[in-house]
Amino acid sequence: MTQHPPRISVVIACYNYAQYVAGAIESALNQSHPDKEVVVVNDGSRDHSLEIIQRYADRVVVVDQVNQGHIAACNAGFMASCGEVVIFLDADDLLEPDALASVADAWTPACAKVQYDLKIINGAGEDLGRRFCHFDPRYNAEVVRAQFGLTGTYRWPVTAGNAYSRSFLDEMLPLTISEAPDGLLNTVAPVFGDVATIPRALASYRVHGANLWSNTGNDNARLPKRIQHRRLEVDILRQHAARRGVAMPDVDVLDHELPFINYRLMAFKLGLDYAGSQRDTTASLVWRGCALAIRERLPIKMKVGHIAWFLALGMAPRRWVEALIRLRFNRSEVLRSFKRLAFRG
Repeated sequence: MTQHPPRISVVIACYNYAQYVAGAIESALNQSHPDKEVVVVNDGSRDHSLEIIQRYADRVVVVDQVNQGHIAACNAGFMASCGEVVIFLDADDLLEPDALASVADAWTPACAKVQYDLKIINGAGEDLGRRFCHFDPRYNAEVVRAQFGLTGTYRWPVTAGNAYSRSFLDEMLPLTISEAPDGLLNTVAPVFGDVATIPRALASYRVHGANLWSNTGNDNARLPKRIQHRRLEVDILRQHAARRGVAMPDVDVLDHELPFINYRLMAFKLGLDYAGSQRDTTASLVWRGCALAIRERLPIKMKVGHIAWFLALGMAPRRWVEALIRLRFNRSEVLRSFKRLAFRG
């Protein structure tokens, strides 16, 4: 029996993003996949976001609510949608024109979600030349399932890089966590079905300093909160796994995630107190980070980059740590500045 392409809903949550929201809406409307709907939630914006959103009222579903936060906006958008597959798109992010068609091609009834790479762009929409997660073409559902069985985790992108099945979201929403819906949904997804991966960038994640979970190197005080929030997500994962009879490995999940080994090492070197810091040492975090970088299915250049970073951060004197972190997370802008100076010369 031929499987019909799924109807895909794009839910856009907007709060005070008047300068970006039209781009997000246009990117969702201009999809080659025919069976789609776009739901835009204005979460009590105080700028002119609602005015811009309403220009599209004949082509999108508009939900206007008093400000309740990102989680409430996602909950409301999901309730107003009807697609078999749902993508949550932040109002400052963008979809590639073939994103929905590519998701539909990769979709099977066994999927809890389909994920794909993201381009990283700056506030002006310029491609910074970075990808997240830079997926290996061999990273398929079977590999994800095996990795999850051993470590309790797997490689996943942030919000715009995921398309979730409605049946999975019906089990999870409305969410009651305080923030970052994608972290919890991605964490729990393998308990509910397959995770299919498309090793191409099908959306753009915009980094402009106001993102809650992006890192600019100037917001290091948020590191303990990020680590604590991640541990809460893992606790919820274990609850869902127990309820569904899915075995979980007896390991610290954060020991198997490069971003959170990195966050822990940065926080430790900065002298910040975070959940689990008493068990960490510089040597153990550097070793774990380097070992994981070697094991991960990453291009050689990225493996070397991760290892060099962990070694450099681990050996750096305390007075150099903040500058080193700023350089790490602003390297694209630094390289652009060098290139501009070189051309002027």
